[in-house]
Amino acid sequence: MRTTRNYCNDKKLKNLVTFPEITIGQGKLKYIIAKVFVHDESEQSKIVIRGVPRVKYHFDVYDQLQKEASAQDLCTECLGGGQMVHDNDKKYIKIYGRLQRLGKADHLETREILRANSQYAAYNIDAESIGMDI
Repeated sequence: MRTTRNYCNDKKLKNLVTFPEITIGQGKLKYIIAKVFVHDESEQSKIVIRGVPRVKYHFDVYDQLQKEASAQDLCTECLGGGQMVHDNDKKYIKIYGRLQRLGKADHLETREILRANSQYAAYNIDAESIGMDI
């Protein structure tokens, strides 16, 4: 009996698979949730979260993500954003707020993505849902 394995030979797809799902800093952050995908193959995608302290605008966070993805020959689509407070010592994250220009983030989806990640599984994560329909 012969066994075969399918390997991913497409470099862009490999880049997508290994692209970091979550990168968040400490303290009060501006955060975005975005889709990263292989150009012209949006079904080949993953949802990522980026949170950066000490930036003036959410566009700064998105620009950083675009540069990171572009270096891997990947494309991005911002799905929205908000604010986040991350306290690693207390294992606590609070997700709240919304953006006017980049759109509202689904904070409940953001919370579920964080909870599913082993690094944040033991965290207490609060996500504000009030005002999300504006």
